[in-house]
Amino acid sequence: MFLHPSRALYLTLTCAVLGVAACSSTPALNQAGELQLEANVATSNSLKILTGSRWEQVQPMDGSTDGINPEMRPALQLDENTGRFSGNDGCNRVMGSYQADMTSLKFGQMASTKMACIPGNDSVSRNFADALSRTTAYRLESNYLILLDAAGDKLLTLRKAGSSAPK
Repeated sequence: MFLHPSRALYLTLTCAVLGVAACSSTPALNQAGELQLEANVATSNSLKILTGSRWEQVQPMDGSTDGINPEMRPALQLDENTGRFSGNDGCNRVMGSYQADMTSLKFGQMASTKMACIPGNDSVSRNFADALSRTTAYRLESNYLILLDAAGDKLLTLRKAGSSAPK
């Protein structure tokens, strides 16, 4: 069975256009040879976890074994849409700006209310604010957010609100 020359030309052009379209939508490879699309998904997921959760401090920064008063537990929530964070530092409501990508996290100038602290929580408040100001990176491990300084040292560990501690 033979095609009329005009139909053969039409079929050939259609196949060529589809072939070019298929090639142009092929994802690029990054330097490691991985599909770039996968890296973007990983970045997106990391930021969604970071910004889609409320994070509560689980361990005092001074390394002491004293528990933190659960009613005044320092906590953070980052808003992906506005680039702002809010929460409390153990005494006061806090808010400010932040910048984040897949591994880096930097908090801008922080504003807070000026309420009286429960005795003992004033050091928790100061340490929490200091940790935020020194944060340059983060690491997510399961339900935990670990804030890191420029040297990669741990400043603060926070747990996703509503998740339980490991047994």
